[in-house]
Amino acid sequence: MDSHCLPTVALITGANSGLGYAIACRLIVEFFTPRTDGYPAVASDSGTLVVCLATRSVEKAQSAIAGINTFLTSRLPEGARSRLELAHVTIDLSSPKSIIAAAAELRNKYRRIHYVFCNAAVVPFVRIDWAMAARQMATNFIEAMTVPRYKIQGVGWLTEIHSHGGHAAELPPELGAAFAANIFGHYYLLHEIMETLHAPAAAPETPSRIVWVGSIESDPLTFDIDDIQGTKSTQPYESSKTLTDILVLGSYLPEAQEYFRSYTTIPRPSESALPTDTIPPIFLIAHPGIVSTTIVAIPWWQTYAKNVGFWLCRAFGSPWHCIDPFVGANAPVWLALSPHVDLIKGKKWGSACLWGNGEMVLETQVDSDVAAHSAQLWSQMETLRKLWKTRLESQR
Repeated sequence: MDSHCLPTVALITGANSGLGYAIACRLIVEFFTPRTDGYPAVASDSGTLVVCLATRSVEKAQSAIAGINTFLTSRLPEGARSRLELAHVTIDLSSPKSIIAAAAELRNKYRRIHYVFCNAAVVPFVRIDWAMAARQMATNFIEAMTVPRYKIQGVGWLTEIHSHGGHAAELPPELGAAFAANIFGHYYLLHEIMETLHAPAAAPETPSRIVWVGSIESDPLTFDIDDIQGTKSTQPYESSKTLTDILVLGSYLPEAQEYFRSYTTIPRPSESALPTDTIPPIFLIAHPGIVSTTIVAIPWWQTYAKNVGFWLCRAFGSPWHCIDPFVGANAPVWLALSPHVDLIKGKKWGSACLWGNGEMVLETQVDSDVAAHSAQLWSQMETLRKLWKTRLESQR
């Protein structure tokens, strides 16, 4: 099939609820609502959009699809519904076997995937340190509701495949739980479907865009280049999101190009029918600001108090308290659909909003020393990926 006749395909992980669900809704609305400035940078006037929801169970995906259909009833232009397909794939990003199976399914279903939103994430939350919360809120309320230092997280938590035991020689190397779900599961999946992420070199094709969902809570003090999995960190979630900053932004630096090329190269057997002249995907990073989701399970009254605090921050002038996940989805979707990809790559962008000014996307400062760590990080990620692949292939 001619590449220009293919549908535009978007894969979204963690899409059954929260931010991932909102990304799906917003992507669909904006894809089919072209503007005069060339946004979105796709043929939305005549194209077909396939949104594939990657979730941990079929039931969750079906529930999400039903909800999206209800949401779109009054939001899509006339005729657009017939050009939309909602699909799903089951995947557990902490399970090697699940990733391999999902990758095989995606390769069989789609010749080309144009956008991947690496959104799924976990926070190894244990409890709130109320004394620390009181001190931080008394000192700087907006900071306390933006970068809370009172979330106590589990230290040394591993993926279940290792927590439940097994012969070490037969299993992939152990992985920190937050590192596996937030980073490495996505990283391994992307390489397994890399052939679908390469675009034909012929104009007017553009590279596939891998939109990594970062966090405003990234903090270089939580990250150790000698412990990239964060198993020794007291803030493994923040460590994983800091790693995401370095991984994505480092992919544009000369120091990491050797490893990035190794990662994005498609293995080509002699009998392969794949085109030899293709364009690899690009990495982009966005964060949703602060939104109200259930990524951390807390009692209802704490959720209520949290939301009140968020609205107070908005009232006090914080641009980052988007609160509504649909608003938080602004930056990730904008990165995917913007026609100005050369201007936005290599930077971190965030969803923002202000009373009176509406929604916006703002460039976000990254405090990590990306240049100093990018080559070593990419080297470690590639070494770990290849070790995983060797172990998994030995089990077949």
